[in-house]
Amino acid sequence: MPYVTDDDSKAVKRIAEIERELQEAKAEFERWLAAGTTPTSPAELIEQERGAKARTDRIQALTAALELQRALAGAALHAEERKLAKASPRKMKDFGYRPVTVQFLGGVEVELMARYWCRSEAASNKGKGSYFGLVLLGVCDRCSPALASEVAQLAAAMSSFEDAQARLRQMGVEMSIQRIARVAYHFAERARSRQLVEGMGIEGSLSGKRVVISVDGGRLRIRKNKRGKKTKKGRSRYRTDWREPKLLVIYVVDETGRIAHEFAPVMDGTLKGPDEVFRLLEYYLVQLGIGQAAEVLFIADGAKWIWQRVTRLWQWLGLEGVRCRELVDFYHVVQHVYALAALNTKWSASQRKRWATRQRRRLWRGELKAFIEEVERFCRGRRGKGWTRERDYLVRNARAGRLDYAKARRAKMPIGSGTMESAIRRVVNMRLKGPGIFWHEEHAEQMLLLRTYYKSKHWQVLTNKAFATPMETAA
Repeated sequence: MPYVTDDDSKAVKRIAEIERELQEAKAEFERWLAAGTTPTSPAELIEQERGAKARTDRIQALTAALELQRALAGAALHAEERKLAKASPRKMKDFGYRPVTVQFLGGVEVELMARYWCRSEAASNKGKGSYFGLVLLGVCDRCSPALASEVAQLAAAMSSFEDAQARLRQMGVEMSIQRIARVAYHFAERARSRQLVEGMGIEGSLSGKRVVISVDGGRLRIRKNKRGKKTKKGRSRYRTDWREPKLLVIYVVDETGRIAHEFAPVMDGTLKGPDEVFRLLEYYLVQLGIGQAAEVLFIADGAKWIWQRVTRLWQWLGLEGVRCRELVDFYHVVQHVYALAALNTKWSASQRKRWATRQRRRLWRGELKAFIEEVERFCRGRRGKGWTRERDYLVRNARAGRLDYAKARRAKMPIGSGTMESAIRRVVNMRLKGPGIFWHEEHAEQMLLLRTYYKSKHWQVLTNKAFATPMETAA
């Protein structure tokens, strides 16, 4: 490989040093193997496994570091660094090789020599520059790409950053909670940025499939700092407001109405409001080829913000040639039927239950005309807000054709949004919501992305996006 400088350069010297360290690590491993004894208890076997892992982790890290250092000393990467510096909004200068420590997958840290780019010498001395060579090779936050993906995945999978830290420690990776959070947030930021430029990256097609789409909202608390005097410890005072993260789910069902496992469900979410979640939904559907789907069902609860946008969604997607159905979750509707019955305090509990049960059966059998007439008769002369709210909810959705459960059952399509309810519970409630859990808005947005992709088994897609092209985030 041609190098930028001669054999006296810092980078080339470091290559030779890493080569020696690697040979020493291999020799030490051979000596450890030769001195090993046959385990006679579980405790001894555990100790041997851990000893082997620690030594092979060091060999792996030095092997990766050697190849990385060779690339950093090469002329090809230097040329790419100059291109990146030229494309930067601010003029960046090359201040030569500087030592920088990179942590690899097994947790081992290795010092490398990389070119440091900065606007000025003063800024360079303050550490306000970037190692463009590392950035080009996916090394961000001083982590190798494989380690960054693992850290972000554990941050999403575990119930807290503390749990992620404990699991990483078991794997031999020492990392502070603050650094774990920073790696995870930057990973999500890079992945989302590339998605918006290059597409979502989800593989598969909806062509000829029976597709079910759902949108719903959860609850979490957002932390916002207050103006004014800080606490005695110098911390900002803050308030916490409840916000509704909105999630989307796209999945496929077979001819019996069960989830088809050959197409991994797609999940995503945002805190940016209903228009943004529908924009994301449209983005996914277009890239997955929704126009060639055999059938499409949109199922959700009766929230107005959802159904006001569904009609526009069909228009945006141009789905005139596709059989599109709309359905309000059957179990949500039944809850509203019983809530309406409960408003009639002149009836006994058994009378209210009998009335609600009859309406439930009408919905099940598809007797929508009789259902609408009975609800309107039941509410006639009632002026309270509760009466008006429940009547309007039921009649509005029935007249829109969203309560035809008999037709949906004949078509072997779902009548409930259990998949979405499960997504809210697994994505939001089990990670982002809980006593004493508050989020900065941008961090909640990033964790939603990580959590939805982890739970929908699309993590590799996110990793591919996070390291697809150079990012502005410096190592």
